[in-house]
Amino acid sequence: MIEVKNISKIYNNKTVVDDVSFTIEKGKVTSFIGPNGAGKSTILSIITRLLDAEFGEVLIENKKITDYSCRELAKKIAILKQSNNIDLKLTIRELVGFGRFPHSQGNLNEEDNMFIDKAIKYMKLEDIQNKYIDELSG
Repeated sequence: MIEVKNISKIYNNKTVVDDVSFTIEKGKVTSFIGPNGAGKSTILSIITRLLDAEFGEVLIENKKITDYSCRELAKKIAILKQSNNIDLKLTIRELVGFGRFPHSQGNLNEEDNMFIDKAIKYMKLEDIQNKYIDELSG
């Protein structure tokens, strides 16, 4: 479970996220919906520790994200933005495999491949797992 408690973010003296709190339940799908500039990406960046909040805290499994080591946190949470500036020739399967890096240090084994297969099946990506990400829409 992820708990966001009273987070606020300020850019150039402008509050872009103001006292936001919510809980993301484990095993559930959660969506952030809103217009451009509403703070959705900022909130996700704070949850994944890419940005610091001015106020409030984020807990994952009742532990503050600031108390996790980078490797520990990477085993709990990751973010993949729709648009990026990466110009690599990667398949969907290879991209999903990156999620195993904190566990395998880049040396995928049979157990890692089992988790990759499970994730691909769960997301119903079997038919496109060998397509390159630059061939797909966002």
